[in-house]
Amino acid sequence: MEPDTSFLDQNSDESAGGPEPEPVVTPKELLAWYSYAFASEVFAVVSLTTFIPITLEQLARDNGFLLPDKTIPCSQTNNVTAPLFAPSPLFDEGRCVVYFLGHWIDTASFSLYVFSFSVIIQALTVISMGPGADHGSYRKILLLTFALLGSISTLLFTVVTPDIFWLGGILAVIGNVSFGASIVCINGYLPLLVRNHWEVRRIVQEIRERRSVAADDINRRSILTSSASPTTERTPLLLTPAPNTDPTLLILAHNLHVTTDRVATSVSANGMAIGYLGGILLLMVCLGIVSFMGETTFSLQVGISLSGAWWLLLSAVAARWLLPRPGPPLPADEGGYVTYAWKKLGKTVIKARELKNTFWFLVAWVMLSDGYTTITSTALLFAKTALHIPKTDLILIALITPTFAIIGALIFPGLQRSFGLTTKGTIVLLLCLMLFIPAYGCAGFLPLFKDLGWGGLTDPRELYVLAMYFGSLLGAMQSYCRTLYGELIPRGREVEFYALYAITDKGSSWLGPMVVGHDARDPQRLHLPLLYAPATHPGPRPHGRRRAWSRGREAEQGVMSAGGWWPVRYWVTVVL
Repeated sequence: MEPDTSFLDQNSDESAGGPEPEPVVTPKELLAWYSYAFASEVFAVVSLTTFIPITLEQLARDNGFLLPDKTIPCSQTNNVTAPLFAPSPLFDEGRCVVYFLGHWIDTASFSLYVFSFSVIIQALTVISMGPGADHGSYRKILLLTFALLGSISTLLFTVVTPDIFWLGGILAVIGNVSFGASIVCINGYLPLLVRNHWEVRRIVQEIRERRSVAADDINRRSILTSSASPTTERTPLLLTPAPNTDPTLLILAHNLHVTTDRVATSVSANGMAIGYLGGILLLMVCLGIVSFMGETTFSLQVGISLSGAWWLLLSAVAARWLLPRPGPPLPADEGGYVTYAWKKLGKTVIKARELKNTFWFLVAWVMLSDGYTTITSTALLFAKTALHIPKTDLILIALITPTFAIIGALIFPGLQRSFGLTTKGTIVLLLCLMLFIPAYGCAGFLPLFKDLGWGGLTDPRELYVLAMYFGSLLGAMQSYCRTLYGELIPRGREVEFYALYAITDKGSSWLGPMVVGHDARDPQRLHLPLLYAPATHPGPRPHGRRRAWSRGREAEQGVMSAGGWWPVRYWVTVVL
């Protein structure tokens, strides 16, 4: 198989007097990028997936009543919990409902509906701001603006009381929307940091120098040949090999591909691991606070506010050292930024359809993200309301997932190199392993496991093991998907395409929680979030990921790319 050399022309415009090259990434700037992951991921780990769902459900419960007569306050049963190693009293408690917006809804459904609504608003926000962040210096400005808005809304959680439980829902929506929008901006930096990493730029410089030497050599030989023998119509225009067939250039081409892949995987995995580390550290602090304050609802609100303070203070490092890395100015005839953003979205979707590799990746990502987002956003609600696990044990379970996510994000790159897997091949392996989760959840429907009282998520202890398994896969999956997508998008449109990435991610992630929230009206179906796990198997065509990478770069010149990923099959496990 001949090495791909199409990338050798990527930077020729810079070497020929074109646009000035972007500044080389410094260790300080890379640290600033990592620091924002360390600052913001605590909101996802501590608040979004752990404390906010439990707190919203508990605040609604404190203001709710038990069915069927709706006269007995739910607060009378708030202390019903099961010891960790005791059989779970599944579904032996009356349903708790709260009056909200003219309807009686299940208290668990309230939390799920809030999450689904926040995801929809988040998608609209990302659409409106994403493409605009690629122009001028607004990428960093938007990042810091949403970080400020999200952290302050999270800080205000301590003022929410059961009488105004709906305010907690509003603050949760603002926090989730701001978090998602800021992540789009920070992810938009990833291709820029990889492309301008000092190791990658060093090889690019070697390629430029070698191209220059090869071109001078060809010119000298052409002059000598033409002076010795006049050119005729039958005389070849080039009597020596083109620069792209230079053996040294081919070796450098291979080194560039290997180095780019290694740097991208390393930066993405490190950022994911550092973010989860921040979440783990604060979760440990919050565990002590909840235990000290007697597992009260207010102790959970304090934990949420602490995540907002952490997010706000540590974002200062990114504000200080992260470069703006501005893009081209906004076209003068496109109107305002919001109008331009929606117009650009349509063009981006069309471009993504032309880039078949990118398009099929996004199709697969829609289904995958909805599956694991549903699990992470509703698993603790299942544990609290169905298995009656105490709050401290819930935090321990929540602590396990990001801990093993770090392990997975750091171990899988080594396994990938050991077994010679491509980035895409590793993703497919992770998908296969993740299919075990819905399969195990389905086993709980079998009479055998119901009679045993163990297996199929019928015993609280199983959640500990499942949290370890799920976390180790989740951290690696998020890292590899982000890395691969960064290689499939055109240069100069990073935030625009990462906005589309977030839209297909969060824009579909409202569906699972909404379905589960609807089914939460029946307490015997509350374990469905762990069964709602779409998993997609993308099948490679013969040209593989390397050509997909080069075709993504063809989009920089407006070249339509055909072929690419195609879905061999989609596994959708939805038991309703």
